[in-house]
Amino acid sequence: MNNTNQGACLCGTVRFEIRGPNKWFTHCHCSMCRKHHGVLYGTSIGIERQNFKWLQGEADIVHYRSSPAFERPFCKHCGSVVPDTSTDVVVVPAGAVEGDMEMQPRAHIFVASKSPMAEITDALKQFDAYPPGYGAVLPTPERKADGVQGSCLCGEVEFVIDVVPTRLVQCHCSRCRKSRGAAHGANTFVDAASFRYTRGADHVREFKFPGGFMFATSFCDCCGSKLPTLFAPMKKYMVPVGALDTPFTVTSRVNIYVDSKAPWFALTDSHPKFAELPPRERFAEFF
Repeated sequence: MNNTNQGACLCGTVRFEIRGPNKWFTHCHCSMCRKHHGVLYGTSIGIERQNFKWLQGEADIVHYRSSPAFERPFCKHCGSVVPDTSTDVVVVPAGAVEGDMEMQPRAHIFVASKSPMAEITDALKQFDAYPPGYGAVLPTPERKADGVQGSCLCGEVEFVIDVVPTRLVQCHCSRCRKSRGAAHGANTFVDAASFRYTRGADHVREFKFPGGFMFATSFCDCCGSKLPTLFAPMKKYMVPVGALDTPFTVTSRVNIYVDSKAPWFALTDSHPKFAELPPRERFAEFF
């Protein structure tokens, strides 16, 4: 990457600029990335500090340190994942970058920690942890749970779902990418009556995109982890699957808004794909 790109959080308060070349461009399957982004894997770009600059909104960033090695900063208004400038190389969430970066991811890392719901269908290199020379393995204990339970990364918020989900919706719209800072959103939808917060509901913040019909995102105000959002007209919660401590067996998986897909993401799975939403007569099949 030798061109210059700007990026932003979902609400537009935080903006930044990057230019190439980059140190890495990887999909990370570690449990902390899954929790913080709310997806099956996070995607980040490593940018030398001299090739990064903030354009606005630094004062609106909440800094949560998830480990001795990394911070996981987020916008306090919309909860979007934003770049981590606490290390020598700036860690940029790829989903927040706008336009065509004229480059693609080069590897999957921490594959040994991969969610059983994740599929790797591309030909990129895979590493069980960090690639050689890029860091030491940091132990990340997985939370154990009975039933279908979920939580944020810091543990302040916990929830339970009474009915086991089976459907997974991968949304490639620009709003999901910016909110998650990832290649796409990965959500399941559950009846509102089957969902409840069991801890920390007062830490849940919701951001509704102005003018966006039925689009909202929720997050923990302590760590920025993506959390379930109530879609009242549907009487359903949209649950980011990365927040789940209990993986489920996926029997239906779909890709929506693929016409808005990130230029750098190769969509290689064999599941149904729709330019925007599926036809109304097929909603019940996927949602």
